[in-house]
Amino acid sequence: MRPALLEVSDNSLPIVQQETFGPVLTIQRFCEETDAIALANDSEYGLSASVWTRDLDRALRVAQALEVGSVFVNDWAKVYDSTEEGGFKLSGLGRLNGVAALDDFIEYKHVALKPGRSEQSVRKPSRDGER
Repeated sequence: MRPALLEVSDNSLPIVQQETFGPVLTIQRFCEETDAIALANDSEYGLSASVWTRDLDRALRVAQALEVGSVFVNDWAKVYDSTEEGGFKLSGLGRLNGVAALDDFIEYKHVALKPGRSEQSVRKPSRDGER
């Protein structure tokens, strides 16, 4: 697609609901922070998002509420080898980069051990009654 900036009033349009990889940006108006979060989360996808604000508390609150794998605050698409990258919902499974990327190569095992002493660990009393 050619670079485009689209003002959208219908959140059900494919340009909003599908992952569009291209130079396209949609703009949606909202009145309250909760409205913005609801609009952003109203999708089957959740790759990434950005929050632009001078209010650090708002940035962290909104980032926590967004159903996406990466949230950029006052920035966009900065990816580092040391941090995980991946999406939520239909935007993919697993993670690239960071410690979480190792999960694809690890088999986890749960071992449950019953507490207590085994017969071998119990010393038999000596002749004078000591243990």
